[in-house]
Amino acid sequence: MAAKKRLAATAPVHLRRMYLDIRYGQLHLTTAYPASGGFDEATPVIFLHADDGNGADFNRCAVLLGTDRSIFAPDLPGSGGSDAPKGRMSVAGLALAVVDLVGQLRLRRFDLVGVGRGALVAYELATTRAQEVRRLVNAGGPEPQVPIAQPMIRLSSDPACLLEEPAEAMAGQIRAFLDRA
Repeated sequence: MAAKKRLAATAPVHLRRMYLDIRYGQLHLTTAYPASGGFDEATPVIFLHADDGNGADFNRCAVLLGTDRSIFAPDLPGSGGSDAPKGRMSVAGLALAVVDLVGQLRLRRFDLVGVGRGALVAYELATTRAQEVRRLVNAGGPEPQVPIAQPMIRLSSDPACLLEEPAEAMAGQIRAFLDRA
Protein backbone atom coordinates (compact mmCIF):
# COMPACT_ATOMS: atom_id res chain seq x y z
CA MET A 1 0.00 0.00 0.00
CA ALA A 2 2.84 2.44 0.85
CA ALA A 3 4.51 1.73 -2.49
CA LYS A 4 1.22 2.39 -4.26
CA LYS A 5 0.91 5.80 -2.52
CA ARG A 6 4.54 6.71 -3.39
CA LEU A 7 3.88 5.83 -7.04
CA ALA A 8 0.73 7.96 -7.06
CA ALA A 9 2.63 10.87 -5.50
CA THR A 10 5.11 10.87 -8.39
CA ALA A 11 2.50 10.59 -11.15
CA PRO A 12 1.67 13.93 -12.80
CA VAL A 13 -1.62 15.53 -11.82
CA HIS A 14 -3.60 17.11 -14.62
CA LEU A 15 -6.01 19.96 -14.11
CA ARG A 16 -9.38 19.61 -15.78
CA ARG A 17 -12.23 22.06 -16.28
CA MET A 18 -15.88 21.26 -16.08
CA TYR A 19 -19.29 22.87 -15.72
CA LEU A 20 -22.17 21.86 -13.48
CA ASP A 21 -25.74 23.11 -13.56
CA ILE A 22 -26.71 24.63 -10.22
CA ARG A 23 -29.60 26.79 -8.99
CA TYR A 24 -27.89 29.98 -10.28
CA GLY A 25 -26.97 28.71 -13.76
CA GLN A 26 -23.74 27.04 -14.78
CA LEU A 27 -20.87 26.74 -12.32
CA HIS A 28 -17.37 26.45 -13.76
CA LEU A 29 -14.75 24.57 -11.78
CA THR A 30 -11.20 23.36 -12.04
CA THR A 31 -10.51 19.84 -10.82
CA ALA A 32 -7.48 17.70 -10.08
CA TYR A 33 -7.67 13.97 -9.44
CA PRO A 34 -5.13 11.39 -8.27
CA ALA A 35 -3.59 9.21 -10.96
CA SER A 36 -5.26 6.22 -9.26
CA GLY A 37 -8.59 7.50 -10.51
CA GLY A 38 -9.77 8.33 -7.03
CA PHE A 39 -9.59 4.90 -5.42
CA ASP A 40 -8.23 4.88 -1.86
CA GLU A 41 -7.87 8.63 -1.89
CA ALA A 42 -7.89 11.02 1.04
CA THR A 43 -10.81 13.36 1.79
CA PRO A 44 -11.58 15.66 -1.19
CA VAL A 45 -10.81 19.38 -0.88
CA ILE A 46 -12.92 22.29 -2.09
CA PHE A 47 -11.12 25.60 -2.55
CA LEU A 48 -13.22 28.79 -2.24
CA HIS A 49 -11.75 31.99 -3.66
CA ALA A 50 -11.88 35.63 -2.59
CA ASP A 51 -14.20 38.24 -4.13
CA ASP A 52 -11.87 39.21 -6.96
CA GLY A 53 -10.62 35.69 -7.64
CA ASN A 54 -11.66 32.46 -9.29
CA GLY A 55 -10.96 28.75 -9.00
CA ALA A 56 -7.81 28.99 -11.14
CA ASP A 57 -6.19 30.90 -8.26
CA PHE A 58 -5.57 27.51 -6.67
CA ASN A 59 -4.06 25.69 -9.65
CA ARG A 60 -0.55 25.49 -8.17
CA CYS A 61 -1.82 24.01 -4.89
CA ALA A 62 -4.31 21.76 -6.71
CA VAL A 63 -1.53 20.06 -8.69
CA LEU A 64 0.46 19.45 -5.50
CA LEU A 65 -2.48 18.26 -3.36
CA GLY A 66 -4.19 16.32 -6.15
CA THR A 67 -1.72 13.45 -5.96
CA ASP A 68 -3.77 11.66 -3.31
CA ARG A 69 -7.14 13.45 -3.14
CA SER A 70 -9.66 15.04 -5.48
CA ILE A 71 -9.51 18.83 -5.66
CA PHE A 72 -12.43 21.04 -6.67
CA ALA A 73 -11.98 24.76 -7.17
CA PRO A 74 -15.21 26.38 -8.40
CA ASP A 75 -15.58 29.86 -9.79
CA LEU A 76 -18.26 31.02 -7.37
CA PRO A 77 -21.39 32.44 -9.08
CA GLY A 78 -20.59 35.73 -10.81
CA SER A 79 -16.84 34.98 -10.96
CA GLY A 80 -14.60 33.54 -13.66
CA GLY A 81 -16.49 31.27 -16.05
CA SER A 82 -19.57 30.82 -13.85
CA ASP A 83 -22.91 32.41 -14.62
CA ALA A 84 -23.72 35.59 -12.74
CA PRO A 85 -26.93 35.75 -10.72
CA LYS A 86 -28.95 38.94 -10.56
CA GLY A 87 -27.40 41.26 -7.98
CA ARG A 88 -24.66 40.59 -5.47
CA MET A 89 -24.87 37.21 -3.78
CA SER A 90 -24.94 36.81 -0.03
CA VAL A 91 -22.56 34.44 1.72
CA ALA A 92 -25.53 32.11 2.35
CA GLY A 93 -26.36 32.17 -1.37
CA LEU A 94 -22.77 31.32 -2.31
CA ALA A 95 -22.86 28.48 0.23
CA LEU A 96 -25.98 27.11 -1.49
CA ALA A 97 -24.06 27.07 -4.78
CA VAL A 98 -21.39 24.94 -3.08
CA VAL A 99 -24.13 22.68 -1.63
CA ASP A 100 -25.34 22.13 -5.21
CA LEU A 101 -21.75 21.34 -6.28
CA VAL A 102 -21.32 18.84 -3.42
CA GLY A 103 -24.63 17.19 -4.27
CA GLN A 104 -23.83 16.79 -7.94
CA LEU A 105 -20.38 15.41 -7.19
CA ARG A 106 -21.90 13.10 -4.54
CA LEU A 107 -19.36 14.07 -1.91
CA ARG A 108 -20.22 12.73 1.52
CA ARG A 109 -17.41 14.43 3.43
CA PHE A 110 -14.93 17.10 2.35
CA ASP A 111 -12.39 19.64 3.56
CA LEU A 112 -12.62 23.35 2.77
CA VAL A 113 -9.95 25.95 2.02
CA GLY A 114 -11.34 29.49 2.05
CA VAL A 115 -9.69 32.77 1.08
CA GLY A 116 -11.27 36.16 1.81
CA ARG A 117 -15.00 35.89 1.17
CA GLY A 118 -14.44 32.21 0.42
CA ALA A 119 -13.55 31.76 4.10
CA LEU A 120 -16.93 33.23 5.04
CA VAL A 121 -18.62 30.73 2.70
CA ALA A 122 -16.58 27.94 4.33
CA TYR A 123 -17.76 29.04 7.80
CA GLU A 124 -21.37 29.08 6.59
CA LEU A 125 -20.99 25.54 5.26
CA ALA A 126 -19.27 24.40 8.46
CA THR A 127 -22.25 25.56 10.51
CA THR A 128 -25.06 24.51 8.17
CA ARG A 129 -23.50 21.25 6.87
CA ALA A 130 -21.45 20.25 9.92
CA GLN A 131 -21.69 16.50 9.22
CA GLU A 132 -20.14 16.90 5.78
CA VAL A 133 -17.37 19.42 6.48
CA ARG A 134 -14.39 17.67 8.08
CA ARG A 135 -11.72 20.40 8.36
CA LEU A 136 -11.30 24.07 7.49
CA VAL A 137 -8.28 25.98 6.24
CA ASN A 138 -8.46 29.78 6.44
CA ALA A 139 -5.91 31.16 4.00
CA GLY A 140 -6.32 34.90 4.38
CA GLY A 141 -9.91 35.29 5.43
CA PRO A 142 -11.42 36.87 8.51
CA GLU A 143 -11.80 34.95 11.75
CA PRO A 144 -15.18 33.20 12.19
CA GLN A 145 -17.84 35.21 14.02
CA VAL A 146 -19.33 32.10 15.61
CA PRO A 147 -17.49 29.07 17.02
CA ILE A 148 -16.70 26.40 14.43
CA ALA A 149 -16.90 22.77 15.60
CA GLN A 150 -14.47 21.44 12.98
CA PRO A 151 -10.70 21.63 13.35
CA MET A 152 -9.41 24.79 11.65
CA ILE A 153 -6.04 26.31 10.82
CA ARG A 154 -5.32 29.88 9.76
CA LEU A 155 -2.40 30.05 7.35
CA SER A 156 -2.23 33.82 7.02
CA SER A 157 -4.17 37.02 7.44
CA ASP A 158 -3.17 37.99 3.88
CA PRO A 159 -5.65 36.84 1.20
CA ALA A 160 -2.84 36.81 -1.38
CA CYS A 161 -0.85 34.16 0.52
CA LEU A 162 -1.89 31.29 -1.77
CA LEU A 163 -1.06 33.34 -4.85
CA GLU A 164 2.23 34.89 -3.75
CA GLU A 165 3.82 32.38 -1.39
CA PRO A 166 5.65 29.35 -2.83
CA ALA A 167 3.00 26.76 -3.69
CA GLU A 168 5.07 23.95 -2.19
CA ALA A 169 5.11 25.67 1.21
CA MET A 170 1.38 26.45 1.20
CA ALA A 171 0.40 22.98 -0.05
CA GLY A 172 2.73 21.42 2.53
CA GLN A 173 1.04 23.30 5.38
CA ILE A 174 -2.43 22.41 4.08
CA ARG A 175 -1.48 18.74 3.61
CA ALA A 176 0.08 18.48 7.08
CA PHE A 177 -3.12 19.85 8.65
CA LEU A 178 -5.54 17.78 6.57
CA ASP A 179 -3.60 14.54 7.07
CA ARG A 180 -3.52 14.79 10.88
CA ALA A 181 -5.24 11.87 12.55
